[in-house]
Amino acid sequence: MKSQMKKMMSGVAIVFAIIIALPSNKAQAQPGVSISVQTFYDELSPYGDWVDYGSYGYAWHPRAGRDFRPYYTNGYWAMTQYGNTWVSDYDWGWAPFHYGRWTYDDYYGWIWIPGTEWGPAWVNWRDGGGYYGWAPLGPGISITMSFGPRYNVPNNWWVFIPCQHMYSRSFHNYYRGPSYNTTIINNTTIINNTYINNRNTYVYGPRSNEFQRRTGQRVNVYNINSVNRPERMSVRNNAVNMYRPTVNERSRTNERPQQISGGADRNRGMENGNNRQQRSEPSRMDNNRAQQQRQIDNGWNGQQRGEPTRMEQRSNTPTIEQRRQEQWDRQPQTAPQQNRDRPRQMEQSRQEQPRQMEQRQAPQQRMEQPRQMEQRQAPQQRIEQPRQIQQQAAPQRMEQPRQMEQRQAPPPRDNAPRERGGERGGRR
Repeated sequence: MKSQMKKMMSGVAIVFAIIIALPSNKAQAQPGVSISVQTFYDELSPYGDWVDYGSYGYAWHPRAGRDFRPYYTNGYWAMTQYGNTWVSDYDWGWAPFHYGRWTYDDYYGWIWIPGTEWGPAWVNWRDGGGYYGWAPLGPGISITMSFGPRYNVPNNWWVFIPCQHMYSRSFHNYYRGPSYNTTIINNTTIINNTYINNRNTYVYGPRSNEFQRRTGQRVNVYNINSVNRPERMSVRNNAVNMYRPTVNERSRTNERPQQISGGADRNRGMENGNNRQQRSEPSRMDNNRAQQQRQIDNGWNGQQRGEPTRMEQRSNTPTIEQRRQEQWDRQPQTAPQQNRDRPRQMEQSRQEQPRQMEQRQAPQQRMEQPRQMEQRQAPQQRIEQPRQIQQQAAPQRMEQPRQMEQRQAPPPRDNAPRERGGERGGRR
């Protein structure tokens, strides 16, 4: 009896050990680590800013530069059992590229709307014309909707790479830019491959056998190894190490970021992530355009009112036409007479302007002329003065004896009458 009990107990222990050793499909798809949405708020705050994005709630935009775009910057693709998985080199890449959705805002740039479902990458795929292409799924877009004809991704969201460079870590060198997207889109079709595990559907993208048949290259299929803390993703020992916890969706209503940036820019959310006109406030581009239009309107209205424009205000000098207008307004004339005299006054003012300029310059020229004459004559006078002194000195010396003789000699006019008188007396 005791031996039978021992056999039964040993058998139960063996079965229990086998059950524990069996892997769980749920654990592979969603690890046993559970977090709340508050973890997103806390872990991503050092790397970006949280904003209140209208009906979508709190959204996050990274401080990663103007050239940042999701599923392109600082990362690469790797094939796993879940499909094409985005491996990010950012410390925060475990969250925004595997939960939630992305959209583009003209004011903030690329922003992330948190979600609670994990996936290898939430993107839409295209194939054709020798290219593979992908684009982020917008807010509220499910996998089924992304495969339908009614969902149109903006053309500049797509990234198209030649098929043979799909899994290259330097695939960025083969991206031709968004200017070619329209032509490539017309030659491609949607890839609707999915992977289903534990009632969860994931976007798979190009399959490994299809890629190998098209390019002749072999694709490495990696396993996903779950880690217990948020950290940068890495590929080691044929495995992609990443943090992918289960997110409790009920915690969303009671939690919020500790700091929300852009107090004046809150409530800028869009009811549709692709529709700019549904925003509650204009974007930066709209503000600039409105400001330019206001400047044009103000300048036009100012001209109609006879007021100076902004360029004239900066110079602080009224125009000639405004001066004439002010003079006419000050004259005590009647309206008909004033209107008749305006052409004459305009001609007279135009003719008098050169004269006024000459009169203003005349005193200055008169003052300068004597100075210029003195400057020109001064050297010549200084040279001629010694010569004049010598020329005047010599005649004076010669004339002095003559003058003495003339003073001593009796005048001839005094002798003539005397002689004539003697003759007359002798005759008498």
